[in-house]
Amino acid sequence: MKKVMLIFPPEWVPTAPYLALPSLAAVLRQNGIETVLKDINVEMFDHFFTSGFLLFIKGKMQNKMKAFKLKERTEGVSQEDIDMMQMLTDYQHIDLEHHIQKVTRAKVIMRGPEFYEVEKAEWALNSFREVMEYISVAYFPASINFYPIESNLNKYRPWVSEDLLKVPHDNDVNVYADICRQLVLRSIKKEKPDVVGISIGTPVQLMSGITFATLIKETYPDIHVTVGGNIITRLKDEFAKKPHFFGKVFDSMITYEGEHALVWLVEALAGKREMFAVPNLIYKDEDEKMHVNETYQERVSELPPPDFDGMPWEKYFSPEKLVPYLGTRGCYWGKCTFCDHGAGYIDQFRAKHADQIVEELEYLKNKLNAKHFMFTDESFPPALFIKLPPLMVER
Repeated sequence: MKKVMLIFPPEWVPTAPYLALPSLAAVLRQNGIETVLKDINVEMFDHFFTSGFLLFIKGKMQNKMKAFKLKERTEGVSQEDIDMMQMLTDYQHIDLEHHIQKVTRAKVIMRGPEFYEVEKAEWALNSFREVMEYISVAYFPASINFYPIESNLNKYRPWVSEDLLKVPHDNDVNVYADICRQLVLRSIKKEKPDVVGISIGTPVQLMSGITFATLIKETYPDIHVTVGGNIITRLKDEFAKKPHFFGKVFDSMITYEGEHALVWLVEALAGKREMFAVPNLIYKDEDEKMHVNETYQERVSELPPPDFDGMPWEKYFSPEKLVPYLGTRGCYWGKCTFCDHGAGYIDQFRAKHADQIVEELEYLKNKLNAKHFMFTDESFPPALFIKLPPLMVER
C-alpha cells in the first residue's frame, strides 16, 4: 500500500493541532495505510524563532542590499527602492544575538508554567512580534505576523488564480517558499511518501498551501499531490474550470469531507479501484478531461476518534496539551441567512451519541495524558450539551 504524508500549512493559531490531519490519519491508519503527519504551521513558527532561521534572514537582507546597490550602479533606482534600502540598512544594525536569546526564552515561557504570569506572557508575545517585524523586512512588502494571524503577502491576492500561479516562485516576497524548501521538501526527502495531502482550511492558507503543492510537484513530479479542506471545497467550481492547475500545482482535489475519500483515492492510485469511483474527487485524466465525481457524506458515528500520533506536541505555544475534538458536524439550526459555514458540508447536521463522545474523550485523555479539550463544533445542540457533563462526571 502507498505511503501518505498529510500537511497542514500556515497560518493558524499555533497553540494546538488543527483537527483535520488527526481525523484523516485515523481512517487512513484504520485501513492499514502508513501515514505521516506534518503540522508545518507550528513547525514554521517554531523555526522562525531559531538562530538558524534568523541568521538566514540576515543573509537574505544582505543579499537584497547587494542587489539594490548593483541596480543603483547599472539601472538607477526609484524612490521606493531608496526607501527599501534605508529600511534594510536600519535593520542591519540591530543586535540579532540579543533577539535570538529573547525568543528562545519566550518559547520557554509560552510552553511552561510561567505562561500564567501575565507580565511574562506579554513579554514573550512582544519578543515574538519584534522578531516577526525583522523577518517581515526581508520579505517586504509582505507582512508576516505571529499573533493575531494576519500575515499578508501584499502583492498577491489569494482569490486571484493568476496570483496563485505566480506566488510560489517569488522568493523576494513569499516566505512560504523558503519554509517549503527548509521544512517540507526535506521531510518529503526523508519520508519518501507516494501521496501528499495538503489541508487548506482558511483563506490565509491558500497562499502557503498552493506554494507547497507547486514546489512539491516541481521537485517530486511522481508524487500524487491532493488538496482539500473548507476553502478548497468553497472554490471547487472555480478550480474545476481551471484544468491548468491540475498536474502543475496539484493532481487532484478532495472536496467536502475527506476521511474515506482519501482512503479510496490511495486505493485507486494503487490500482485497487477506479478513479471515477472515488467520491468527492475532482481530477484530470490522461486525456486532459476534467472529472467531478459524485459526493459522499461521512457517517460520523462510525468514524474512529482522531489519531494524533506524530503531532509535534512539544512545539505548540501552550503550557498544556489542548486537544481538539469534534462531536458534531454542521449546524442543527442551519437557517441563518448571514452564515455560509455550511458551504463546507453537504448541508446535513450529524452528531455522535453522548455516550460515544464521552468514551472517545476518555480514550484520548488516557492515550495523550491530556486534561484539556477544545470542542471545535460549529454549533452544539443544547440537548446534547446538557447530557454530556453528568456522563463526564460519572467517568
